[in-house]
Amino acid sequence: MFENVGGGEILLILLVMLIFFGPKKIPELAQSLGKGIRKFNDAKAGIESQVKTAMKEPLEALTGAKEGFESQLRTIAEPLHAELKIPPALTAPTVLPAPVQPPVPETQARGAEEPNKA
Repeated sequence: MFENVGGGEILLILLVMLIFFGPKKIPELAQSLGKGIRKFNDAKAGIESQVKTAMKEPLEALTGAKEGFESQLRTIAEPLHAELKIPPALTAPTVLPAPVQPPVPETQARGAEEPNKA
């Protein structure tokens, strides 16, 4: 984010902060900045979990509909397979591998290890 900010520029920013806020106010500013960042990360994690939950329900419904469709299709196709004398081994449903679960985002993993500090 700050690729072009050098050491001299950071020193100038710190000097301006010291002049405007004074040495007593800087720790309070840093503390409030930390709290703000923590609240932002908590809100972001909450939104991520809500999106995952919202996407999980339709995905499960689609999977159930797909399985129902496949079973109905197999039921309808059995008489045709018998008439054409296709061996059952060729008409058996293929088992697809289970979907891979995405990795847990770093913010959730870190949040589970550390208690929420207020």
